[in-house]
Order: sequence, then C-alpha cells, then structure tokens
Amino acid sequence: MNDEFFLPLFKRFGLYYAMIDSDLLLHFENDAMCEFLSVKPCLKQVHISDVFSEVIGLEDEIRTVVKGEKNEFSIRRINRSCSQEIFFNLYILNHSYKGYQAIVVVRDITNELLVYHSLQQSRNEIQLLQNELIEKNRDLDRINRDLEEKVELRTKQYHESSDLAKRLFIQTVNSLTYALELRDPYTTGHQQRVAILASAIAAHMGLDEDTVEGIRIAGLLHDIGKIYVPSEFLTKPGILPEEEYNVIKTHPLRGFEILKEIEFPWPVASFVLQHHEKINGSGYPYGLENNEIRLEAKILCVADVVEAMGTNRPYRISPGIKEALREIGRHRGIRYDPAVVDSCCDLFRNKNFSWD
Repeated sequence: MNDEFFLPLFKRFGLYYAMIDSDLLLHFENDAMCEFLSVKPCLKQVHISDVFSEVIGLEDEIRTVVKGEKNEFSIRRINRSCSQEIFFNLYILNHSYKGYQAIVVVRDITNELLVYHSLQQSRNEIQLLQNELIEKNRDLDRINRDLEEKVELRTKQYHESSDLAKRLFIQTVNSLTYALELRDPYTTGHQQRVAILASAIAAHMGLDEDTVEGIRIAGLLHDIGKIYVPSEFLTKPGILPEEEYNVIKTHPLRGFEILKEIEFPWPVASFVLQHHEKINGSGYPYGLENNEIRLEAKILCVADVVEAMGTNRPYRISPGIKEALREIGRHRGIRYDPAVVDSCCDLFRNKNFSWD
C-alpha cells in the first residue's frame, strides 16, 4: 500500500490499520495507529492484546477470522483516556494483504459521539425549559379569585411566559444548528443561505410576515437530518454509489424525526420533511405531487437548488447563479412550482438579490 498516498486519506476519515497473523501478532507498516492510541512507537510485531486489552478472553473469536472461518469480528465504542479522550471501533477483518490473511482496522468515532452527546444535552436543556413553561402556564390557571388582582397577575405571568417561550425557541434553533456545525460546518453555511433566499422568495410572493418567518426558520434547519449521514458521503467528489446516495436521501425523514416533538409556532418538521419533493412526483422521500406538497416546502426546494448550484462546494466548483436559474427555468411547472420559480428568477434578475 502506498503510505504517502493513502495515510493522509485514512487519517482524514479516522481509519488506522495493521496486519495480523495466526499467532495474533500485529504487524505495522507505519506508526499511525500507535500515534492515534498514544502508545509507545510500534515494534515490528506485537501481540494484539498488548495494544488492545479489550480482546483478552476473545482470542478464539479472532482466530476464527484469521483462519477464514468468519468474515469479521468487532468491538465497538472503546473508550481511551490518553493525552485526550478518544472513542473508536475495533474491527478484525478476513482480508488477504501482503501474505497476511487478516487485517486490524481502528475507526475513530470521537467526533461523532461528541456531536451525539451535544445534541442529547441540548434536548435535555430544551425539555427543562418546556417543563418550566408548562409550570408557568399552570400557575396562570390557579389565579381565579379577585378580578383586578387576577388581571394584574395574568399580565405579569404572560410576559414571563412570553419571554420564556422566546428563550425556548431561540435555544432550540441555536442548539440544533450548533450541533450540526460541529459535524459539518459547510452544511450550516448552506442552511443560512437557503433561509435567506427562501424567505426573500416568500416575501416577494406576498406571503404574510409570520409565514415568511416560519420559512426562514425551516431554512435554517432543513438539512439537520444530515447529522446522521457519514461526513465522507457529504463531501465525496463525483457521483455517489446508489447505496451511499440512498443514505443521504434519508436526511429529510431524519430531520423530521428530530424536529417533530419541538413546539415551533409553525409546522417546521413538515416543511423539512417535504423540501426534496417535486411537483411531478420525482422527489423524495414519498414522491408527493402538486398540492400534496406544502407551499413552504416548494419554496425551500427551489432555494435549496439555487444555493447548491450558485455557491462552491468542498468537492466541486459552482456552476454559477445563471446556470442555477436556467436549471429551475427548464423544470418550471415540471419539478418546481411555477410561481416560486418566477419569484426567485425575478429576485436575481430584477431586484438585485444578494445573500449578504
């Protein structure tokens, strides 16, 4: 294996490897795995249990893989506290390489778990705020005696509840976008730009301010489901294999699952669920058509396409805004709602729209 070519690529995706023989001795081509595990520089060969104490007592299982009686053996979510805390999965795979019948692969999952824990903590904080808001509203219902005192107290409690609801709403949006930013900084910028364009389209179409604000919030969160998509799929250049593309296509449903229990002033979860649906039924996840799709989702869909084509991505150069407008124009009334397309094109061509 060409270390000079593959090592940087493996490290980027958190992968480290060594070969293993029938005596369960590890053979290293480089020091990358040792550096990740913060152990002393690797010898040419060392017993697997000296590096991974977690396999003690499981040697027979590993031998079945080395002998080819089993394809794979793994231990997941191993935790080590070295110079810093790390988490990783350990795999022993029956795969012939350089005369060895099996290889040992370590996959770094530290960042994935940190994102998960951050999201879980945010949910807990949001739940506490929701419980506090419920208690405030219960207090309001208990005030039922003196009318003048009741009005005064209800007014006071209303302001407190309103401020708390506002804090809850802001905390929800900020926590979710922060969790995704830890996972994929590019997607966060993309969501912000889609939110700006989608709300501008909605306002240009004459929708009321409350609806425009709901579309803006949905734009900020429309790709939150990508938090469950492997980052290497999101930044991989070229055309993805079908199985990887199908994983990416699950993100609207994943986003809906994250958002459905949060009490937004608008049905944000439904907007997010439908933002990849097309009016001719060619979209996903459900292949909805025409009036089965919410107008807010149709607006997000067009804004998503234009932003994606109009800005550079980590894995390709932008085709440009002109090509993006030609794209939605070619499919006006086919994939995309005609009124939404017309409004978007008018913003760029006649209203000097800018993301700034």
